[in-house]
Amino acid sequence: MLSRPRSLLFWLVLIILLYTVATAPMELAHAVLALVRGIKRFFDSLDILIDALERS
Repeated sequence: MLSRPRSLLFWLVLIILLYTVATAPMELAHAVLALVRGIKRFFDSLDILIDALERS
């Protein structure tokens, strides 16, 4: 059964699946880093606002 030749559609789906599995962790890492940077930027801005309000 494994020695039968596969169709072109099988190989196309297999390549797309392997590409998706290979690139998903990289895209997830970019999304997590963007989220962390956004949270850090928010708290930095909040710190600046609190400092400005304390001075006035």
